[in-house]
Amino acid sequence: MPKDTALSFRITKALKGELEKVSLNEGRSISQICDALLNGGLESYKKEGSPYLQKFISRGRRALRHSDK
Repeated sequence: MPKDTALSFRITKALKGELEKVSLNEGRSISQICDALLNGGLESYKKEGSPYLQKFISRGRRALRHSDK
């Protein structure tokens, strides 16, 4: 399917570094890796619903709470 729109958002340096590692390991562009991960996550969300997403959102909140201490 041809890509016909852009999406941009900010991420942490650590996440970008991890995506770059995956990109190099797979011999793919960061854009291709992000597209694959987003599509995979969306398919999982469609199957599992909100609990799938909440696993990741809750993890982020816990990490933020612990970093404030």
